[in-house]
Amino acid sequence: METIQTSPASTFPRIASSWAENENEWQNDPVKTYLRKVIKAVIIDDEDHSIETLEWKIRNYCSDIEILGTFSSPMEGLDFVNSNQIDLLFLDIEMPLLSGFDLLQKIENISFDVIFTTAYDEYGIRAIKFSALDYLLKPVEIQELENAVEKCRSKKVNSTVPAQLEVLFESLQFPRNTNQKIALSTKESIELVNSRDIIYCESDNNYTTVYMEGRKKLISKTLKEFEELLVPHNFFRTHQSYLVNIDHIREYVRQDGGYLVMSNQKSVPVSRNKKEGVLKLF
Repeated sequence: METIQTSPASTFPRIASSWAENENEWQNDPVKTYLRKVIKAVIIDDEDHSIETLEWKIRNYCSDIEILGTFSSPMEGLDFVNSNQIDLLFLDIEMPLLSGFDLLQKIENISFDVIFTTAYDEYGIRAIKFSALDYLLKPVEIQELENAVEKCRSKKVNSTVPAQLEVLFESLQFPRNTNQKIALSTKESIELVNSRDIIYCESDNNYTTVYMEGRKKLISKTLKEFEELLVPHNFFRTHQSYLVNIDHIREYVRQDGGYLVMSNQKSVPVSRNKKEGVLKLF
């Protein structure tokens, strides 16, 4: 018969000590504390079936979210949000009388996160991407919902949402502005920069390195995503791996297959099929 050996009693104090240390770590870390707390949420959507579907998915797959209220009337939802403290707002974009964007501009103090919901892939999505806020396309996929909620959980206590919303509203009002602000989101922070301050972007698989004067940032977006956002704001794709700000081009050199010299003195290659387009910039 096999003998089962039990751990000596001295093991348990070590386990208890380790548990206590981990517990103290959670209590002392504001981010981990935020992860543990219940997220108080509100849903505003003019379609009842969309509310019911989203509410069911939240209750079944995001157990730490407490839904304080659901509203098919944008005005009733606005009144509730203005008079109650919440952590997260699920907000439909296209609603009669008052759109989701218009509703946000009427909220007195935005101290919560926002996840937009929409049935359309075009309306307002480009502006949302500039702001680095989250959105869900209907019908909402469970994995996308979980990913968006996880981003809210992992945010630090001091939210950048008000500043991100400024970027959103600016992009909606001036869609062709050559100095559009863009939110550059990393694991550590969300930085708002003027598009004219970006010299060029370089692809790094599913990430993009954004180069500015004297510094760079690695962003978890593909170069194609940056191209879709920035080409209308005076940027040009010179190569499979590079997107440049036209205002920062200083010289085109024909040698070595052709390359651009940028304002930071860095060289950016030009692919064969992009040469004609580049020469038209001069």
